[in-house]
Amino acid sequence: MIVYIVVLSRRTFIDRNLRGLILKAIVLAAGYGKRLHPLTVTTPKSLLEMGSGPMISYPINALLAAGITDIIVVVGYKSDDLVASLKKLYPAIRFCLNDQYDGDNAISIYAVRSYVKDDPFILVMGDHMISPQIVEILLSNSNNQRSLCVDSAPTNPSQVNDGTKVIADSMGQIIDIGKSLENWQFIDTGVFLMDREVIDTIKYLKTQQGTKVSISEVVKYMADIRKPFKICDVTGEFWADVDTVEDYYSVRKLLKLRTGISNSRE
Repeated sequence: MIVYIVVLSRRTFIDRNLRGLILKAIVLAAGYGKRLHPLTVTTPKSLLEMGSGPMISYPINALLAAGITDIIVVVGYKSDDLVASLKKLYPAIRFCLNDQYDGDNAISIYAVRSYVKDDPFILVMGDHMISPQIVEILLSNSNNQRSLCVDSAPTNPSQVNDGTKVIADSMGQIIDIGKSLENWQFIDTGVFLMDREVIDTIKYLKTQQGTKVSISEVVKYMADIRKPFKICDVTGEFWADVDTVEDYYSVRKLLKLRTGISNSRE
């Protein structure tokens, strides 16, 4: 018998992926992006140019860099434009239409329940730019548990102004989440590891609230029924959330400082 000794590092996720534990990812890109008007009147939010490519290319590239190639993008608003553009950049990616995209964001997760089946999956936001290191840390530290990547020391205004705040207990289990929390410890980066129980929870909350079910509500409800998400601390790694026109220009400047790359139209 041959015994392999694996030296653990922040790239342990590669070994995990080879063992087939986490291979699927969902990218949410169905929303209107109303607060980014007029930029999103003719262009889907996640296709807005940011540095060297569209905003959605950042989370997709981060997933690919981590070895996650089974990716499905949930589309809604201006779905034809989004699908046509992404097919040129990423021919292997699949798409799912959420025709209830006027609902809250958890409905987009429920739309891909047949794709998820019983497998764990990574969830990222099409309007959150993230570094590949965030996905690496999530997959190397999660132990296959429901997790949310959080930042305890956000510095960019776009991370905090409209950020979703998180409170965890001493065991790292999330006990509260929401935009209006005052004594918060972390900011939600929009990167999750989820499982079938999350889908089942969304299904239940839909019976109570219709399509007005947010991801934060799902996380909070699961904490209340003692099926909590754990935090995965990615403090210090690059990420940015773009919700408003001000965010867009602020993050674009930040990227230029970090990489020296400006928008191709500039």
